[in-house]
Amino acid sequence: MSMRQPKPKQIRLPFSVPRPSRGAAPQARICGIQYTCPRCNVAYCSLDCFRDEKHSQCSEPFYRTTVMESIASDPKADQEEKRRMMEMLRRFEDAAAEGDEALAELEEEEEEEDEDDELAAALEGLDLDALESNQLFHLLPQAHRDRFLAALRNPESEDAKELLRSATERSTVDGGEGETMPTPEELPWWEAPEVPEEDAPPYALPPSLASEGITRDIKPPEGTGVKLAYNALAICLAYVHTLLSFRLPSLSRAHLDSQAVSGDEVKEELGHVVPFLLEPRSTVRYESARDAWAAVWEAIGSGLDPTPTIDLLIRLLTPLPGLIHPPLDTTHVPRILLLLSDLYQLFAKPKPGAAVPRKLAFYLAALRQLSRDDWLRLEREIGKEILKLQEENAGEGGEEIRKENPLYLA
Repeated sequence: MSMRQPKPKQIRLPFSVPRPSRGAAPQARICGIQYTCPRCNVAYCSLDCFRDEKHSQCSEPFYRTTVMESIASDPKADQEEKRRMMEMLRRFEDAAAEGDEALAELEEEEEEEDEDDELAAALEGLDLDALESNQLFHLLPQAHRDRFLAALRNPESEDAKELLRSATERSTVDGGEGETMPTPEELPWWEAPEVPEEDAPPYALPPSLASEGITRDIKPPEGTGVKLAYNALAICLAYVHTLLSFRLPSLSRAHLDSQAVSGDEVKEELGHVVPFLLEPRSTVRYESARDAWAAVWEAIGSGLDPTPTIDLLIRLLTPLPGLIHPPLDTTHVPRILLLLSDLYQLFAKPKPGAAVPRKLAFYLAALRQLSRDDWLRLEREIGKEILKLQEENAGEGGEEIRKENPLYLA
């Protein structure tokens, strides 16, 4: 009994390639004869020879047809996956026609898509809300870890700003589940770079510095500014937290109205986070940057469930060095004095002589005593605190963060 041999698979010839005449002998049109092209009967000696541009009218359609038939006949691929693969093939052909630069851009896009697919596979089926931030970080593919660390190291980068915008857009009002606050058209004033950048997003205008008349008659004892610097740091952190919570780029009346937030609501939240500011006879005085942020962080977390993550703490602390940094131009002041002036204007209504406005005016006068070296020392201290938190949060990536921040290790 003879076995029937399988019928050879027929290769369809494109219309642009003529069929060879019947009985024609193979001709060595490219180089030495070892193999024969199944489409046009041209002889070739190697794969490089087959791919020669003299033979491109046959080799390129052959590859394309082979790939398309493979996609169409794959039983494991659904229609959507086949459509994506065909689209990828089309993009590759278009890029190849445009030249090397377009091909390089296409390869970068494909690498990003592969990384996204790898990330989706790593997180599939996981309850992300139940994971600690450190656990989630270690689940990320290496490329995503590197990109995340780079964003942490450079808060002004596009990735960092995109993370902030995404987090802001997903935030909701505590008072109503699913009720979202409108996204402000401007970014917080304290995040604006000192030197304006071209094509930068719009930032809110910074608050005005309190007039000299407010502090003219206040004469704090020498050294008071240094003693109150860490309390001012706590107020600074509470300000950033409160405004971000209400999605306020500043405390201007226009921004309060646009978010439907009252001044009393802002005052209430500040009183919860830094009660020493509102208590007339408070004797609280912090001795270090860590004491200051730890107290504020404990107050922030006391009313939240689940407990906020270290990522949020780092996000709140990150603007502080920029708010403390003393400008080289002596006609300008550290932004923290603008921040305290903003709070003074808030609490001065309707009673400028009340306890809180008087306390804020005293802080403004006392902090004027600090020298440039004092401000820089405070800036380095808070920078080191941020760096330590980043190291703890990054785990294995901590060493890389230390290498990238030599200033704060000095």
